[in-house]
Amino acid sequence: MVETCVAVVWDQAEAAARRVVETIPDGEYEAESFLDNDGRTLDVPLRIKVKVVVKGSAMTVDFTDMHPQVASPLNSGRSGGIAAARVAFKALTSPDLDVNEGCFRPLDVILPEGTMLSAKPPAAMGLWSIPLPTVVDTILKALAPAIPDAVPAAHKGDMGGCSFFGFREDDRSRFLLLNIFGGGWGGRPNEDGESASVSICQGDVRNTPIELQEIKYPFLVEQHGLRTDSGGPGRYRGGLGVALTYRCLQACKANINFERTMVPPWGLHGGREGAINLAIITRRDGKETTVYKETEIELQAGDRVTFLTAGGGGYGDPHARRSEDIERDLAEGFISPAGAAAYGAAK
Repeated sequence: MVETCVAVVWDQAEAAARRVVETIPDGEYEAESFLDNDGRTLDVPLRIKVKVVVKGSAMTVDFTDMHPQVASPLNSGRSGGIAAARVAFKALTSPDLDVNEGCFRPLDVILPEGTMLSAKPPAAMGLWSIPLPTVVDTILKALAPAIPDAVPAAHKGDMGGCSFFGFREDDRSRFLLLNIFGGGWGGRPNEDGESASVSICQGDVRNTPIELQEIKYPFLVEQHGLRTDSGGPGRYRGGLGVALTYRCLQACKANINFERTMVPPWGLHGGREGAINLAIITRRDGKETTVYKETEIELQAGDRVTFLTAGGGGYGDPHARRSEDIERDLAEGFISPAGAAAYGAAK
């Protein structure tokens, strides 16, 4: 009886997903984007290329032209590539249903061996999850021309966070302050993108409250707010990233590893791109340095690290945004007077 019920649930989920796929015009849709690099060969971006084929009630995601596996840990096994395709497919076809195998029966994934999403041994895979948010975004980007009323602009596409470590000066115990950041999601067909939200691959992960971080670690958090002008302009604005500043109370080290610092979250249908991820280190003497990716950064008491996370891309022509929405954004500090110029508004 239980097995029969499971089979019925799967069949119902499959039917629901197929009904949605049938509303997408048959055809082949392609898109590409890029990650910064593999962390070792810094001048070679990593190409994410996808082809989506829709025929009747079935969809195929083809990763044949994906970047080959790399000599750094930024690889995943086949499960990573298949998971990214399934996340995009589930979001499009049955976002309100519980996850079960029936949801994915209409989906086929072509993933040749030896890509960075299907690496062969002995490839390193310590950073296997880093490409996946951008892979999901790129699948949706491919389908945007076919179903413009169902696909948002790109989101922050980064799995990064802060990493401070060292030994406490009071008792010499080891500490590691590790936390994730929110950022902007893309503008949508009928509303602005969400602000200060984690990536699509971190949906069940929670960050640590500032108060708890300050109790447990030798830092003060001097700001944690929305990043003005980070959301991509559009008829529907991209969500905002965050601005987060840590002040060191003692010497320590930091790792900063943002992604998508060269290819911003893109807009759709005339919407513009969002701001990229970056960090600013302000030394106690006032000297500032911008950092995107660096490890073993030496910090001293009084130094500050400000993380500025990406905003989502905009959706639709910015000049079509309602004047009352622009005025509200100005009043809330979501955009500056200079930023309002992107909408054709008076500075």
